[in-house]
Amino acid sequence: MRILAADYLLTMDETRKIIRNGAVLFDGSAIVDISFDKELARSKYPNADFTYLGENSVIMPSLINTHVHLEFSKNRTTLHYGNFIEWLTSVIENKDLTSEEELSSAMQDALAQMKKSGIGAVGAVSSFGKDIEALASSGLKVTLFNEILGTSEERAEDIKSDFLRRFEITKRYASDNFRPAISLHSAYSSCRSIMEFAVSFAKENSLKICSHFMESKAERFWLDRNRGEFKAFFKAFFGLERSFVRPEEFLAKLSGLGAIFIHCTHANEQELETIRNDGAFVVHCPTSNRLLGMRLLDAETAKNMGIEYITATDGLSSNYSLNIWNELRNAIFGYTDLSLKVLPYDLLKSVTVNAAKALGLNSGKLEVGKDADLIAFRLPGAVGEDEHLPLQVILHTQTIEKLIINGVEING
Repeated sequence: MRILAADYLLTMDETRKIIRNGAVLFDGSAIVDISFDKELARSKYPNADFTYLGENSVIMPSLINTHVHLEFSKNRTTLHYGNFIEWLTSVIENKDLTSEEELSSAMQDALAQMKKSGIGAVGAVSSFGKDIEALASSGLKVTLFNEILGTSEERAEDIKSDFLRRFEITKRYASDNFRPAISLHSAYSSCRSIMEFAVSFAKENSLKICSHFMESKAERFWLDRNRGEFKAFFKAFFGLERSFVRPEEFLAKLSGLGAIFIHCTHANEQELETIRNDGAFVVHCPTSNRLLGMRLLDAETAKNMGIEYITATDGLSSNYSLNIWNELRNAIFGYTDLSLKVLPYDLLKSVTVNAAKALGLNSGKLEVGKDADLIAFRLPGAVGEDEHLPLQVILHTQTIEKLIINGVEING
């Protein structure tokens, strides 16, 4: 048994409980007790390994990065920001410029950065299968979303075969901490047979599924009207004149799967209602959205509609950092109209409780019976009122001192 004690426990439970001078007891991989008094915990469990983490210390659930493209970790300065179509074009033009050795090193650096920021679980979209081994050996809890996309019906069978090859490799690593899943890239990038295959495959294999949805104004105009910036893009690259599916039809195809929809910055209220009614999830990536020339998710509307949104970093192809604290800080300063007494806690919830729900993890809270997935760090000073702790945690945390997954301390 092990006891970790701190000046502040940020439990992330339903009551938003913050415990001062408390302790977390875990045995093996599970939390077995939460104490409101660290000295009482020490006396109650005299044989447990006791560690007090020091002045102004904080313990909270480890963080979850629900959407990241690890394979693009080398594309840090080669891509064009400011406009989604220009960025997407630069992705296509630069996709083969990185050697295997360079990519492997970049992915290891990216994983180390995530772990140092307190990320204990990831939802990783794998486009080529080059990240599978790195993720499987990372020590993190991984949901590996094998990606499928393709605009050509003529090439659909080859695309399916390549997906199945990658999926079989992923299955070799399957465990409680490494789970294969599927990513249907988007409504605009997948022909009908690819969509039908992805949905059927997810249902038949009881897989988590994610998809980019309404990330840009270009996507909005293309799916609604077959107009806008995507019209010239698809004509030039793929010879297409029309979109494959309407937005409402795409959402209907993924109904019943508990799907994770990424971005949704240009989703309308009817689409958000459909997502909510289906028990699906919304992930937003504020930094990525800003760099690609998009607006932020209307987080307040989503919350008021009953959608518990999730915050993630996206990949280094559209972000300067995979440190999730940077993402939370950028959200704090991006949502200028939202209360600093409410928004910080919502953001912390978005990378713990909400993210755990989306990925189906038994974590995200300091609660008896939950997995012992914890982080510990220190603030530069004491915090007066409990309601100010979430904001101070976001403002002042860059790296963490301890990352514990299933009761085991993980090194970056």
